Amino acid sequence: MTEKRDELAEFRRDPNGVVSGIYTTCRPKFIRWGREHHSAGAHDLADIFQNALMIMVLNIESGRLVGLVGTLCTYLFGIGKKLIQAFLRKNKRISMPGSENLPPIQETDPGVESQIIENQDNDNLWAKVNALGEPCRSILILTYKEEMTSQEIADVLGYASPEVVRQIRKRCLDRIRKNES
Repeated sequence: MTEKRDELAEFRRDPNGVVSGIYTTCRPKFIRWGREHHSAGAHDLADIFQNALMIMVLNIESGRLVGLVGTLCTYLFGIGKKLIQAFLRKNKRISMPGSENLPPIQETDPGVESQIIENQDNDNLWAKVNALGEPCRSILILTYKEEMTSQEIADVLGYASPEVVRQIRKRCLDRIRKNES
């Protein structure tokens, strides 16, 4: 019987090497698995894999992931599966016949959030988001770039409820607004 590797310790010693190894070995498996079990194309699955990999790295670096039941590849597949489900739900919402005539459904009244985003040029806004650090960065990227709901973000990042995500997002946006003053 072989001894179980401590992949988290290996990541802390050589993050680039571990990520490179995971990318090389897990990416083809993920794409093959995604095509067999979900109706998503290889290009979309490759993008989803990239996002899942980034979430995994951020979870390790922020201390959210402190132990593994399986391997990092298995953990990555779990994140990827939730991202695939969110992607398919999003595409289903977008591609409904006649939906082009309906206004997009907002999770909450955009109000101040929309004003903050509209008043920033992209580079300036995302520089501010990056400066906030985690978890603000992940939550705002998943909300505004990936267009995920609070429930989807809670599932992907492992929060207890979508309300927790909304509270964190509000605090993050308040910090951006405070820095504008």
